[in-house]
Amino acid sequence: MSQEQLYDFAVGLLAKRDYASGEIRRQLSKQGDNELVEQVMEKLLSHHYLDDARLAEREISKQIAKLHGVSRIKQELRQKGLDSLVIDQALEDTDIDWFELCLKAKEKKFGDSLAADHTEKAKMVRYLQYRGHSMSAILECIS
Repeated sequence: MSQEQLYDFAVGLLAKRDYASGEIRRQLSKQGDNELVEQVMEKLLSHHYLDDARLAEREISKQIAKLHGVSRIKQELRQKGLDSLVIDQALEDTDIDWFELCLKAKEKKFGDSLAADHTEKAKMVRYLQYRGHSMSAILECIS
């Protein structure tokens, strides 16, 4: 594939949805050699077609709407190919009370009541851990 064809392929992908630079680099490397991929990546970045910070903010908002915690959000963003520095900066810029988010997730699934026995408490802990909440927030929510 020529550089122009690879660039057109990348723009076609980006027309459908936003990609992280890591994702688009993986897609392009399947189509061409590393030198062409790097040239196309530079061109995409110079035209501001790729913006990892903007994508991170958007994805964090989606994950917060799903009541996911910090570790789940970081995992999802890493899978999208975002750099850990970008992820940490975007999470730092969000103004969210993680305890409140954990409490909302608990109340949505289990209601306002406290755990009646050890089994139910363990079920709540597993559910909230799966959703990516910290153990300190979980313990505070269920007690």
